[in-house]
Amino acid sequence: MWRLAVLALALWPALAGAQDAAQTAWRFIDPLARQGLDIRPGEGPAELFPDNMNPAAADVALGFHYYGNRVGGNAVMLNVGLFHHIEGGWVFAGPVEGLYGTSPREARFFPGRVEITTTMLGPNEPRCCPTQVTRWSVDTITRQVTRLP
Repeated sequence: MWRLAVLALALWPALAGAQDAAQTAWRFIDPLARQGLDIRPGEGPAELFPDNMNPAAADVALGFHYYGNRVGGNAVMLNVGLFHHIEGGWVFAGPVEGLYGTSPREARFFPGRVEITTTMLGPNEPRCCPTQVTRWSVDTITRQVTRLP
């Protein structure tokens, strides 16, 4: 077991470096994400889930932007949008309404749809501590969202 831990620690810098390189490769989309997802000065960047980490080979990406309530209060708000790679470059296809939750992860791409997992509040859970794992499907043409069973 300790060997596995040592291996994980040894590989961590390489994995982190690869993730940083992928994020850097996608920096060109930041102005498009700022406009499409209404990212304002002082707010963090969007989290992008592309179908390929190489922007030249990718066709679609789903962007999540979490931000604090802009009119007061302590709510965390979310804007989700879909991006498409077309012949002239990347475009904001439009907002994705009806997808909720925190910690987006496990994005999987299929012809015509993206599936992604978030964490939502379960019944009787305090706002601080959601635990309900929820899977979503987003149609990449219509941007319609379906909550999966």
